[in-house]
Amino acid sequence: MLKVPATISKITTMCDGGLRLQVDTQEIAPEDAAEVMELRNKLGVFVFAEETINAKDLENLPKVELEEGEKAPSARLRAALYVYWDQHKIAEQFDLFYRRQMEKFITTVKEKLN
Repeated sequence: MLKVPATISKITTMCDGGLRLQVDTQEIAPEDAAEVMELRNKLGVFVFAEETINAKDLENLPKVELEEGEKAPSARLRAALYVYWDQHKIAEQFDLFYRRQMEKFITTVKEKLN
């Protein structure tokens, strides 16, 4: 587990009901920075506290069960949509294209619900 002093500086709502967080760290050691880089695009659990986190705070975290090296399905879908967007030279920004495609998919699924 990596612990670094940080501030949540921006929160954006996502079309799937999730949130995108921008987290700014204070100056961190090079080995911590390297560990952060290794965590990019990996599924995990985000824990934030205004004070020190102790072991009791972490007892009931959800288990993330992916095979070693496996990407989360949402990350795989986003990557596939990016390749499609790039290959078809779609004029709108990728984030807008991605959100529009996800809304279409969500609507299709919702229409099939009882």
